[in-house]
Amino acid sequence: MLCTNCGKEPAQQYTRTVDGKVVTVELCPSCYNKLYPEKESNFFLSVLNSMDCADSVCPVCGMTFGEFRRTGLLGCAGCYEAFRTPLAKTVRSVQGSVLHRGKRPARADAEERYDRLRAYVTRRETLREEMEEAMRTHDYERAQRLQRALKAMSVTEGDE
Repeated sequence: MLCTNCGKEPAQQYTRTVDGKVVTVELCPSCYNKLYPEKESNFFLSVLNSMDCADSVCPVCGMTFGEFRRTGLLGCAGCYEAFRTPLAKTVRSVQGSVLHRGKRPARADAEERYDRLRAYVTRRETLREEMEEAMRTHDYERAQRLQRALKAMSVTEGDE
């Protein structure tokens, strides 16, 4: 689809609210910026534009950091590793940290159940990994004990 303004460039759909009505326009980015000049208030874009990594290239898909700055989209999973440092700086400046701090239950009893469940899942995963290691090293007696412990945990879980 071509830009409805210039008719030359490929268009993107933009949705705007004008006088309380939602309007969708199909414009190329340059025509959109000419028709709807907006003050640069987007903090995310200002942080991205302040970085000097435009020549960095993703070895998987070939996307440059400059392309990411223009579009705000990464090309593949490899881009996260290729642009790790500038992305970490961007995320830290926008969100305050690079670590995800997910929500936790608000009620005290819910938090206690959450902690117990987390410990249960961690313990099961540890037992499973130990059992797989015992199988790899041909320690079948230990693997059988670990398998019984896993089954016992499953039965106990069903009782709660």
